[in-house]
Amino acid sequence: MSDTPSSEYPFWKRNLVVLWLSQFFSLCGFSMSVPFAPYFMRELAPTATEPQIRFYAAMSSLFVQIAFALTSPLWGWIADRYGRKKMVLRAASMGIVVLALMGFCQNVYQFLALRLLQGIFTGTIAASTTLIACNTPQEKQGYALGILSSSIFSGDMTGLLIGGVLASHFGFRTSFHISALLLVVTTSMVLFLVKEKFTPVVRKAVNSSGNTNAGGTWSVVILPALPVLCIYGIASLARLMDQSQIALYVEQLNGGPGFAGREMYTSWIMGAGSLGAVTAGFLLSKHIDNSPARIATRLAIFAGISVLLMASLPFIAPPVTRIHPLHLGMETTWAVVFLLPLRFLMVFCAGGMEPICTSWISKVTEPQHRGVMFGYAQAVRSSCSGMGHLSAGVIAPLLGINALYWTIPLPFFLLAIVIMLFQKRIAARIQAVANAKG
Repeated sequence: MSDTPSSEYPFWKRNLVVLWLSQFFSLCGFSMSVPFAPYFMRELAPTATEPQIRFYAAMSSLFVQIAFALTSPLWGWIADRYGRKKMVLRAASMGIVVLALMGFCQNVYQFLALRLLQGIFTGTIAASTTLIACNTPQEKQGYALGILSSSIFSGDMTGLLIGGVLASHFGFRTSFHISALLLVVTTSMVLFLVKEKFTPVVRKAVNSSGNTNAGGTWSVVILPALPVLCIYGIASLARLMDQSQIALYVEQLNGGPGFAGREMYTSWIMGAGSLGAVTAGFLLSKHIDNSPARIATRLAIFAGISVLLMASLPFIAPPVTRIHPLHLGMETTWAVVFLLPLRFLMVFCAGGMEPICTSWISKVTEPQHRGVMFGYAQAVRSSCSGMGHLSAGVIAPLLGINALYWTIPLPFFLLAIVIMLFQKRIAARIQAVANAKG
């Protein structure tokens, strides 16, 4: 088998520390530049209308998710045969290339093409998650994945805060080049410090008639995990549905494109969300292995409520009265100020779902199939995220960004219902896998 018993994982804590730092710097690098893509694309296409910019922003995110969905199973298949550490190195090193080239883009179409390449060849989150899941004792996987998720969102938060300052003072192109340099650091850390005990195996996905084929992979690997994949897909759609539009929503609440300080306030709002996810990772990691279904249900409900409040902001605090928060010299509106705690709450709840889902995916899958399973999970996540971005690309240009925020709570409330329906089946599958290992 490609994975060893839990007693033979003496290096799992070291890997967790190194990959935590690696993911922190990786996501910091991406978040310093990529979330400000709508503003960068406005710079690349100065004659584009606002609906066109919203469409380009949605397509930018959609291209990444489509590419992730198509290529993640392949990378998972390769990971099970050639090692999970190599996949982390592949994702990080290609991130260096893509981010560096983004800083040289001359038009929107070049940028969109690079976003597509980003989706095909990067994916440090999925690669690192697989490596941790496959090299951590079963009883510690929820804890480890929860801690790892905190690195992802803390890197997001730090990158957003730094990126807002860099974009304001040095421009977007410099931000992309600095991002690429940060990924050089993460690649080096993984190359020299992460240890993986891995023995390649020839996969034998056997169906009920004893044949090794794609049908066997379906019945042995995917079918038992369908309830978890369904939950993961809905959670991804709901959480990432506004990802391409949040910067434009902040701009709208701030009074429109003409007001100064949009980059700084956008970085604060996004940073508040990342801080919420970091907090969720640390607070919930110790409880994920004990009562995940109950926690996930409550998180989904509160996430939906927080988005409803975000959608109400133009009515609760219309962008008429201008204020000067903290005497920073750049005015904004009360709606932007109120968005800070609401974004924190929304991403706290939605981000808290991520380690729960990844822990479930690992525990319902036999160890030798986890690489390919996380590949399929990433494909589901990306496909559903792509559906969310596509929805945003239709709703925001046609009905306005505010209409999008009235729509997002629906998948969150649906998610709570689906978790309650599937929790017993998931628990039974986890017990069956544990018994088979024992």
